[in-house]
Amino acid sequence: MLASFLSSVIHWLSAHPHTAYIAVFLLALSESIPIMGVVVPGTAVIIALSALVPSGVLVLWPLMAAAIFGAIVGDGLSFWLGRRYHREILGLWPLKRYPELAERSEAFFKRHGDKSVFIALFAPGVRAFVPLLAGMLGMSVRRFYAVNIASALVWAPSHILPGVLVGVTFGALGSAAKPLAILLVILLATGWVTWRLGRWVLRRGLPLLEVLVTEARRWAETRDTWLSRRVGDLLDPARSEARVLAIMLGLLGGAAWLFFAILEDVVNGDPLVLADYAIYNALQEVRTPLGDTIMVAITEIGDTKVVVIVTAVVFGIVTLTGLRLPA
Repeated sequence: MLASFLSSVIHWLSAHPHTAYIAVFLLALSESIPIMGVVVPGTAVIIALSALVPSGVLVLWPLMAAAIFGAIVGDGLSFWLGRRYHREILGLWPLKRYPELAERSEAFFKRHGDKSVFIALFAPGVRAFVPLLAGMLGMSVRRFYAVNIASALVWAPSHILPGVLVGVTFGALGSAAKPLAILLVILLATGWVTWRLGRWVLRRGLPLLEVLVTEARRWAETRDTWLSRRVGDLLDPARSEARVLAIMLGLLGGAAWLFFAILEDVVNGDPLVLADYAIYNALQEVRTPLGDTIMVAITEIGDTKVVVIVTAVVFGIVTLTGLRLPA
């Protein structure tokens, strides 16, 4: 289904290449707009579209021009908003929900001065805020656009040419190119979703974890039982090895639970086994001698001999340093 979808997209882009150039322009522009630049995966999509250049679906120079002008216009629009509305714009939704990002960007601008506009184009996170802050903090228009244009002329090739190289590489792979490209798209999409989800969990979960730790420490200090003493030891800042051991035991327990859950699915022939077969068959289509060598080398890292040697070395190092309990 994914292969059919990608083939349809490529066929449609071949018939309407101007749409891809407009998309690259808008994506490059959106990366310079506060909040939007943090949410929209513009860089990944631009690189993916650039990979279509060697096959003739898209042409390099219009693609490059779209990325350059998109970056210039996006930074220019953000700069204008800063000059027009000053600090009041930081109090508007949704900017007011990200005060720490604005503070970090302002510190970045003050530390690097005018050249921060150039550097920020290659720095995820602060990129979308630095042009806005440059306008708010009174950077001259002439100086801003000189740096803005220079940075766009470097930024666009640094994103498009690697995509072209990927396209050339896939073109040289022959029949394995299509399944490999599909696999790469899946991995990139999964990685981006995982990264965004991980950041959201950390942003929401760390404050909650701090509250729970504070409450647990207060509970342990007001009681004198075996459990309260163990909890107090675990949360004592002076005994970090206890926390490390607890985390390791938790990871071991979680890994064991996951292993036995997968084992149960395999024994019972659950849908997980069908997914495993599907992935196996898909990977068989992209096998190469070099790929087999790399995969075997990775697998050998988990060999019994390797694990025993690594365990013995780590045990010896930890023991010699005097940390007998962790050992």
